[in-house]
Amino acid sequence: MSKIEIVNRALIKLGEPPVSSLNDAAFGKTYETIYEDVKNLLLSSYPWRFAVMRKQLAQCAERYGERYLYRLPSDFLLLVKVFGGHGRLAMDTHLEAITRYEIAEQSIVVPCADGVVIEYIRRIDNDAHFPALFREALAAKIAAELSMRLKHALDFKQVFENEFYNLIRQAELNNEIEKDVEIMPDSSWVSVRQSWSY
Repeated sequence: MSKIEIVNRALIKLGEPPVSSLNDAAFGKTYETIYEDVKNLLLSSYPWRFAVMRKQLAQCAERYGERYLYRLPSDFLLLVKVFGGHGRLAMDTHLEAITRYEIAEQSIVVPCADGVVIEYIRRIDNDAHFPALFREALAAKIAAELSMRLKHALDFKQVFENEFYNLIRQAELNNEIEKDVEIMPDSSWVSVRQSWSY
């Protein structure tokens, strides 16, 4: 299902006519912007298995004071875990978790020089990679976001919020969302745009 098909699914839920282009204006914002904001919010709010990656990072030449910098991947959206690399492969399941770190200059800053592996949620630009429940949850969330602007009724928003949370519960039951992952409560969702205003 393409990006425009997901947006049109949300509009159909609202009883609105579908659009032929995501660049159609929606109250000063395009559907493209709304779609990307809600998609990245949904990806970063739950550890969807299809979006969680593990990668060994390259150390930067520059330092951050006395500590070392490891450049974050270009598709980085949200940090899940940080491990000491110790020269081992990124898929090694016996890596030691690191808790002393921070994010600065699009990099992980740590005191260790022997490598870093991160588990993270990646930005996904190819919508064909989305599983069915993610697509449906995304359409429901977009419908909820648009409902007050298009229908001016709180009841509509609540209906689609309920639908969204039911889909999330189903994804958890289907093991499409990892239950043993605790998303780190920091500012590592680096690619989110400013919320579009009502």
